[in-house]
Amino acid sequence: MKGGLFLNKKDLRGKVLELRNSISDEEILNRSTILMNKIKKMEVFNDSKTILIYVSFDKEIDTHDMIKDCLKIGKNVVTPICNTKDRTLILGKTSMFPEGFHKTKYGILELDPKECDHVNIKEIDLIIMPGVAFTKKGERLGYGAGYYDKLLAQKSLHTITVAPVFEEFIFEDIPTDKHDMLIDYIISG
Repeated sequence: MKGGLFLNKKDLRGKVLELRNSISDEEILNRSTILMNKIKKMEVFNDSKTILIYVSFDKEIDTHDMIKDCLKIGKNVVTPICNTKDRTLILGKTSMFPEGFHKTKYGILELDPKECDHVNIKEIDLIIMPGVAFTKKGERLGYGAGYYDKLLAQKSLHTITVAPVFEEFIFEDIPTDKHDMLIDYIISG
């Protein structure tokens, strides 16, 4: 979908999620594998020791195999834990997957924050970001709660952000706010 500017985030988010939900699980898995393989070939991925990876749910680009692969090759893997009280992310050190994870009321697999080591955002070399829609300039439309924008505002200058996205969800423009953070690399396919 290459359309122009939507008037507001809510309308665009709703339209994209509706379209995304129409994609079969098999197609999502196949296309996700292609996108994750593109990320694995990036120099920034290979140079990164500590990687924050979102744990995909529902019809998101699948990251489950990527998490397992990163653990296999010796990367320090960190996954987000939603602190719903203040809409921030706790970063949990992940040593295996999906063992030790539980499903939240939103259907997202997370570690128990009381049972894992926490990692400071400044220790992260690479963040593989979720999102609903993007632009080639790196603008991101998330789910609307601001978790990742708050996190990115605290990251180190050396931390690189990468977002995998299905090509039909890249737009020329998307509605943004001043607190919205840009993504360094948009990986599409």
